[in-house]
Amino acid sequence: MIIKKKRIRSAASNIRGVRRGEAICVAITDVQRFKDKLQEIGFSSSLAVGERVLPAPSGTVSTFNAEGDFEVHRDQPMETAYRQGEWTWQEFRGRHETVEKSKIVDIPYKRYPRTPIPPPAVELTIAESPTGQKVVVSPQIRFTPKSESALVHVVNLFLELFGECEVLRSDLSPIAPAKLIRLNWEVLPPGKLPWKKLQKRLQPIVNKQPEGNRVVIDKRHETIAAHDPEFVAVGRGGFGGYVIFGFPSKSIFILESTKVNNATYILDRDWEQLSIMTKAELLDGKLHKERVIHRESWFSEIHALLGT
Repeated sequence: MIIKKKRIRSAASNIRGVRRGEAICVAITDVQRFKDKLQEIGFSSSLAVGERVLPAPSGTVSTFNAEGDFEVHRDQPMETAYRQGEWTWQEFRGRHETVEKSKIVDIPYKRYPRTPIPPPAVELTIAESPTGQKVVVSPQIRFTPKSESALVHVVNLFLELFGECEVLRSDLSPIAPAKLIRLNWEVLPPGKLPWKKLQKRLQPIVNKQPEGNRVVIDKRHETIAAHDPEFVAVGRGGFGGYVIFGFPSKSIFILESTKVNNATYILDRDWEQLSIMTKAELLDGKLHKERVIHRESWFSEIHALLGT
């Protein structure tokens, strides 16, 4: 069953001939035709069976899938929120001499209260059909009224990324299991990197953010790097913008986001566990040990956490 639309509103009216309760998945079966797009969203050039990625955002559906959203409560009084920025001033040194100084400050602004909507974080996997054909599939979903919204999201994710999709039944088109090869993280060369070298390596993800936010992001990265992490891993695909600073000897793993008004997640899982987790699992409040909000106190809290 092939669906070729810009977007669907109902799964039930677009998926026919499937029994209620049956497990199905959404897929594309012509992998070579979409090779460029698959690499763009995070897969490798070899498109090996078993690769799994959280697709990099390329539109509204894939952005929501990777990053989530907020429900804005416009019926409630406005609240004070804060965003970080750099404050620069001239400090008087005497006899008409000044020196430029700067620091990261919190900038207050008014906004309506908002509740975070977590990302669905649907990952795509390259699998192999019984005929030996490579296919890109979503996780299996049971075709029930309860799963209607989840199915609509997955179908719309495929339509946004590829312009079409197929619905496969597990009993008619079984997918051979394969060892997962997640490509969501790239671990930088082992060993302690001087800040200037690490800064250069992190520059591509920093430069994707608005110019006014880059100094703040750089300062946060530099602050953590000053404590000599034992490894650094950079997010790929839908994890783009995230960096993990690993301190295995302290059982501390810092998940840092390039979004300046987000938060830093402190995890205590080892790298093997972290690398196979989905984005939703990593950001789940039940998994992180601490959550450090991006405020002025962030720097002192990070230093205290890492033992300075």
